[in-house]
Amino acid sequence: MNIRSIIAALAISSMAVPAAAQDKPIELTSAIQLVSQSDAGEKLVDPASVVPGDVLEFQTNYSNRTGATISDFTVVSPVPQHVTLTPASAASLEVSVDGGTVWGPLASLTVTAEDQSSRPATAEDVTHLRWVVAQMAPKAEGVVSYRATVK
Repeated sequence: MNIRSIIAALAISSMAVPAAAQDKPIELTSAIQLVSQSDAGEKLVDPASVVPGDVLEFQTNYSNRTGATISDFTVVSPVPQHVTLTPASAASLEVSVDGGTVWGPLASLTVTAEDQSSRPATAEDVTHLRWVVAQMAPKAEGVVSYRATVK
């Protein structure tokens, strides 16, 4: 799979959160990096291309552009359709499996099948992720991230 397809999906998904503009108090930027394993350990690299099974780290950097503290800022990120959350990310993040209507830990969510039966949600069902930043000091910066495997 071409990394540009995934980057395009992330760029589109970033539109769901406030875009960086001169009059916006919070600036958001996104990045995708390939998780590379070697004898020296793990490192993040800019991918030229990806193949099924590759693990990517999706990052959203945020910065408070104001001179005031901002409270309860929420970052919502749709999960691109060409990836599935890694088990560690799926277990540790607040997620939605229904397009952002209901949120919670993955273990607490269910999905309804076509026959109207219900089953526990899995990492493949996750459609969105959400982070709530309790407080951001003036001019503060931070990053939220998750990992996903290319399908």
